[in-house]
Amino acid sequence: MRLDTAPAPPRAPGAPRGSRLRAARLLAACLLWLALAPWLPAVFAQDVATVTAIENGGRFEIRSAFLEPVEGVYQLNATVDLSLSRSALQALREGVPLSLELDIAVDRRRSYLPDEDVAFLVQRWQIQYHALSERFLVSNLNSGQQTSHSTLALALAAVSQVRGLPVIDAPLVRDGGRYEVSIRMVATIEGGLPDALRTMMFWMDWRRSTDWYTWTLTT
Repeated sequence: MRLDTAPAPPRAPGAPRGSRLRAARLLAACLLWLALAPWLPAVFAQDVATVTAIENGGRFEIRSAFLEPVEGVYQLNATVDLSLSRSALQALREGVPLSLELDIAVDRRRSYLPDEDVAFLVQRWQIQYHALSERFLVSNLNSGQQTSHSTLALALAAVSQVRGLPVIDAPLVRDGGRYEVSIRMVATIEGGLPDALRTMMFWMDWRRSTDWYTWTLTT
């Protein structure tokens, strides 16, 4: 005697491969975030409140600047508003350094000849979070000097207030000449992590620059 059996119901088609891959990446990112979260210090909660964290806005500009002669050298005094984006703050949390460059140019203006380049220099700093000490280290890359600060706001203040920075020897500035001084600040965060890990992080390479701030130096 033959027993007739009903055919097995068709199997439901599996999820597309691309969807499974995206789900796996999302799960990996969530697991990594959960693993890192307990180690993120509470000090950043204060910094987010005190440092402007607008992704595509906020004040990032030269507020004031001037040169003054001191013991035969013209020194720069400047005040800069520094605003970091959310992605830049996230990168700092993860130990990636923030680089800051202050470009300074001095040109002699001439009526009938091309302007003369008198001096150009770049002052560089680096800000990095040290997880063990929970301090922000500010390194002057020109002089090698390093200072330590309890919050990111204080670290940024140490860079944003430029005082007594030597720029040019006074004898190079001729009496009666007309000189134009221009400065700008450039902030950069560039990677610092392996490519495979960076794909799961919530920030990208970041760069921001002020406009050139220019004034006339008369002698």
